Amino acid sequence: MKPSVAGVSLLLAAGAANAQLTQFLPVPGISGVPGCNAQTCVLSGSAGYSGVRVSDDGRYVATVAYIPGEANGFVPLQGARWTPGGPLEVITPPLDPLFAVVGISADGSTVLGRSWRWTAANGYEDLVPLLRDTRGIWTSQFFGISDDAQVYAGLRGFLPDAGDMFRRNVPTGQVTILPRAPGAPGGYNYFNCISGNGRVVAGAVRQPPSESDPVRFDSYAPVVIDSSGPRLLAPLTSSNFQGVTDLNFDGTVAVGVIAQSFQLKAFRWNGGSTLEILQSPTAGSFDGSYARAVNRDGTVIVGEYLRFGTPGTRAWIWRAGVGFSDLQDELSTVFGLGDALAGWRLLVATDVSGDGKVIVGQGVNPDGVEQAFYVRFRESTCPADLTGIGGPPSIPDGLLTGDDFNAFISAFAAGDLLADLTGIGGPPAIADGLITGDDFNAFIAAFAAGCP
Repeated sequence: MKPSVAGVSLLLAAGAANAQLTQFLPVPGISGVPGCNAQTCVLSGSAGYSGVRVSDDGRYVATVAYIPGEANGFVPLQGARWTPGGPLEVITPPLDPLFAVVGISADGSTVLGRSWRWTAANGYEDLVPLLRDTRGIWTSQFFGISDDAQVYAGLRGFLPDAGDMFRRNVPTGQVTILPRAPGAPGGYNYFNCISGNGRVVAGAVRQPPSESDPVRFDSYAPVVIDSSGPRLLAPLTSSNFQGVTDLNFDGTVAVGVIAQSFQLKAFRWNGGSTLEILQSPTAGSFDGSYARAVNRDGTVIVGEYLRFGTPGTRAWIWRAGVGFSDLQDELSTVFGLGDALAGWRLLVATDVSGDGKVIVGQGVNPDGVEQAFYVRFRESTCPADLTGIGGPPSIPDGLLTGDDFNAFISAFAAGDLLADLTGIGGPPAIADGLITGDDFNAFIAAFAAGCP
């Protein structure tokens, strides 16, 4: 997968000046090693609710893990939170292995599971009592959280008995049951999402086959539910899953997967009457694609693609005005991270930060086991230029002022990755996710030198 010619020029211009600033970091597992044994991935999953998540500010990663050496199969997982430069923080007791983490708040202070939550203030809490029906039976689950952690979204009932979507106002406890889509009385599938502002919910409708249907496959369609009610983005299609996998902050952009020409293809929807199929400009470069996440304003999308004849999937990134790029190829050739990625295969990008500069996902590490990864892009030709109009996290403006100095001092004191300018060997080494005296000295030298 290759970006457009104009996109290549933009990426090369940014990458040549910023290779030493862009980071690729493996996410550690419990005990500091990837949570995998010889047979199976144990740290994260590329699909469903157990994929790796990142906070809107890009500072925290939420995922699931278990201690290496556990037996194959349905072993207990544990929710975990991580910030670059630190160890993996286990935040839950052993959990049901399916769908362990469903979302993280914008500032990383709340992590939501399908039936639990963890907050920096109160730690782990079991939410099953909130999910029981009027008979006292637990039949519901959460699938998403708003950026401010004030709204949770969920589904009543499990498959094969698909249920209704609902929103729960956390401060008041009020639950709003959302209407089912016309033409799809069977209800909703359990892979769904919520917008950052908590006002729009989306996912997939699921219609079981009729008794007279000789094929008897379930039918699916992507759906968005806003203040005007449910809206199908494509017709119901049997046997192939179709759905919205993520929404931007205000729900005006949806991304997901649709069945077309016997393939699953990633799409982007921006409120119109049609879906934009996210095609590679190189014909035949892939045979199926899946959009996993979109950033705050809908201009950066990430996911995975498949090429027949090539083992496994590959992570991709799409940028408005630039187009598709294979994530690993871009990091290696444009941002000079070939050595850091030696032996890796990046399988899927599962989430992206609000500004589109942090991407998380899952890959296979040089030891042949699956492991989560974290990528942070830096796009400034001047390392000391940390702020622009409005201050951080705005786009750097090419000017060095007291705002840049103050932003660095604040980031350095807080351990924020904004202050990570060096790696092993000092500048211009690759940033390493650690905030040290080398970073402080590098900033002072860059600030004194000024922008080119």
